[in-house]
Amino acid sequence: MNRPTPLPTEAVPAALRDLLERELTPGARWAHVALLLLGAGASVALAALWLTEPALPARTQAAFAVLLAINLGWCGYAQWALRHRRVLYARHRLLAARLALAFCAVYSLGAFALAAFAGVAAGWPAGALGLVMGAAAMAMHVRADRYYAGLQRRREELERGLG
Repeated sequence: MNRPTPLPTEAVPAALRDLLERELTPGARWAHVALLLLGAGASVALAALWLTEPALPARTQAAFAVLLAINLGWCGYAQWALRHRRVLYARHRLLAARLALAFCAVYSLGAFALAAFAGVAAGWPAGALGLVMGAAAMAMHVRADRYYAGLQRRREELERGLG
């Protein structure tokens, strides 16, 4: 990734510097702490179940592995956001929405595959729930994408105005 050269501190107006250095709000920080704790708790529970039941069928082990990967993915995202402690910019919202969309798609496809190919009746309602979560994730993605596109348009306008 090609990063722009940072401007000297004196070249950046104080208001802009304050905006760039602003930390996460307490509400956002607590939400990410909750996400981290929920993801870690679910990861520990899944790993414990998976490790203590060595005779599980292969499809159950695969499901545990996928769910564990999803939970660890959310843990990584929350840890990253908390470590940087900066305001979540539009690209970060877009990343979170894409993660949610991808994880919902994996969950739904897995549930429907279980229902269709393994004859597990509970897979149909689980897949439907995944579709509902996926619709919410898609709405988040569309909102984040529009916000990002609006910021990009505004940036272009400002650049045209400067030069």
